[in-house]
Amino acid sequence: MTRRAVIGLCLALTLAACGSQAAPEPTAPTASIVASNAVSAAVTAERLGPVLADPRPPQPAMAVRYQAALVADHCVDRDLVAPAATDPTLIVLDRTYALPAGYVPPDLVPAAGAGLEGTSGDKLVRSIAVDDLAAMRAAWEVAGLTIALESGYRSFASQAATFDSWVARLGYAAGLLRTARPGHSEHQLGTAIDVISPGWSGRIGDWAAETGEGAWMAAHAWEYGFVMSYPTESTTDTCFGYESWHYRWIGREAAAAHRDSGLTLRRFLERYATG
Repeated sequence: MTRRAVIGLCLALTLAACGSQAAPEPTAPTASIVASNAVSAAVTAERLGPVLADPRPPQPAMAVRYQAALVADHCVDRDLVAPAATDPTLIVLDRTYALPAGYVPPDLVPAAGAGLEGTSGDKLVRSIAVDDLAAMRAAWEVAGLTIALESGYRSFASQAATFDSWVARLGYAAGLLRTARPGHSEHQLGTAIDVISPGWSGRIGDWAAETGEGAWMAAHAWEYGFVMSYPTESTTDTCFGYESWHYRWIGREAAAAHRDSGLTLRRFLERYATG
């Protein structure tokens, strides 16, 4: 064997021996590292403050049923019975479809249960929405915002008085765009709220564009299950004018699906109608 061959053989044996050695096992973190990490976590928690509770209340059923049973001209003023839905929370209301005059949600409670105070706490909402409303109220406080409930549940009779007052102010045609006829209002469901903030004139300007509170609601309300029912430039779908202050609770999962759909709430809810 030549000298060059001998050198090559030795080199090959050396490389093989090196490759056969097991990689060293990672060492466990020392006690000082563990203690340091614990201190860091405690400091972070102290800076963040108490974590807000997210109780995850029961959510509306999301079984989609694509039915073509709803009328196409739904912005015509009629009083058809609102079609049944996979969950009453997802029921369609518009200028055509309405609730019975005697309909009252079975679980109305004061909004004070969500931590709202003063006249806001006196407004009635369905108990199934209270936990999410409470979480949203807590988020307002963390963000340094002051938001109040101007309206919650309205009975058929109360909505009739509201509608008549707007008609008296604006005339019948304009009143129809501004507010719903009795039976056609989402407020009768007990899951719709009107929200305001200090210094906002109300019903005149664009709350979502003119105030920090309105902008926060437009950006984050869906995270807590609340959806703007009548967004800007949506009258052909919603049958009503833009209402930046009006939100309806449909549950967090449904609100996230609604956001992803890009549809108005009226068109989104139409997917859940059983006909």
